[in-house]
Amino acid sequence: MIIRNGGVAIDISQLRAIKTEFLSQGGNLIFELNNLVIPIEDPDTREQSQHSFPNEAVEVYIETSDSLRAYFDECVDLWKEYKTR
Repeated sequence: MIIRNGGVAIDISQLRAIKTEFLSQGGNLIFELNNLVIPIEDPDTREQSQHSFPNEAVEVYIETSDSLRAYFDECVDLWKEYKTR
């Protein structure tokens, strides 16, 4: 499931955490994503193994603290709804 807000779209099936970072003016809504897991084949043995690569967090600046709290609550509610399906 993809959620979209402003100029950012996030696949919530890949979410690991949603965080807030309050600044003196507004703050950041931070989405931490699951690691990317890729099967890699050893050319000598032809055996496959899973390799995990970290994804960078996605940060979205929100102009006011009240809006940041509202967006955070909305995203958490959507994530909960997705997880309970």
